[in-house]
Amino acid sequence: MFTFDFAKGYLAEKRYNILDEDIHAGHISFRYQLNDIHFFGSGDDDHYFNLMLPNCHDFPEEDIARIKDLCYKVSREARQVKMYMLDHVVVTAAEIHYLEEKDFRFQFHNALKNLVEAKVMYKNYESTDYQ
Repeated sequence: MFTFDFAKGYLAEKRYNILDEDIHAGHISFRYQLNDIHFFGSGDDDHYFNLMLPNCHDFPEEDIARIKDLCYKVSREARQVKMYMLDHVVVTAAEIHYLEEKDFRFQFHNALKNLVEAKVMYKNYESTDYQ
């Protein structure tokens, strides 16, 4: 089995709502805790996948320095995930290497939790530290 198949099996088992999938691109989008999550992985990149939580926050041009500081702070403190600025949008992503299917399931589960945790951390920092 390949990474894409592992993800399809995991999502079906957990009964997560799949919004879109493209086997040729190795992409699946699905809902997790009121968030749209994107999975990227295929047979070509065996034992590697990427999870992304896009659009955590839109920001205007004048806030770039402040947002960059927030992203850096969350990336430094969060586990397994990093925050990026992409076209005036904050994106949270996890790039995962796994050893076997059992490890895939463990890593996938943790990455999902950590993506949402980083988003919450970002929102908390934004509303308190940087106002």
